Amino acid sequence: MIMKKLFCLLALIALGESSMAKAGTDETSTLDPEGYIRDWVMLAPIALPDGDTASDLLLREQIPAEATLKPRDGDKLTVRGKELVWKNVTAATNFFDFNAVLKSQNDHAGGFIVTYVECDQEIPDVTMAVASNDEGRIYFNGVDIYAFTEARPLLLDSDKGRVTLKKGVNVIVFKILNEQNSWQGAMRLLDKGGTPLKNVKIRRSS
Repeated sequence: MIMKKLFCLLALIALGESSMAKAGTDETSTLDPEGYIRDWVMLAPIALPDGDTASDLLLREQIPAEATLKPRDGDKLTVRGKELVWKNVTAATNFFDFNAVLKSQNDHAGGFIVTYVECDQEIPDVTMAVASNDEGRIYFNGVDIYAFTEARPLLLDSDKGRVTLKKGVNVIVFKILNEQNSWQGAMRLLDKGGTPLKNVKIRRSS
């Protein structure tokens, strides 16, 4: 069944080159002027098994304990017999493009981008605006908060939900599956007034 699961606010509060990317470092950065996250740690491409739809596969783990991932640049992982390496990347625009980073077309594939949002104090009522091409799933501080299980083109700010950023480091894991053609994702953070969030740092390690 096609399912769209929106953000789980209560769980979050409880836990407190069109788009080419380039290699980066572990240094902290900030959100871009529109509030988009551009710095990530990426793992891709993961070949998806045959016989199941992408909608079904999105709701299954493609790598062990994917909800609690805390990767660093250079970490290695073997998935279905293929060794993959986590890589620091910085998107050159407000959305992330797996195929552009990989410099190859990857159909029926999955990938992960992970980032770490550091806050000096708790920030409630943060709007997380996301988009994916195709299916997307988000884990926030270990909690499964969002899944979109349909094929679609990238439309910025397609879905929005409220989260609470805890004091310290918050971990965002964004899984995106590609059925065919473009393979992209975007995420930005806004304050409760809809203005790009200020006073947070973006890291690529915890």
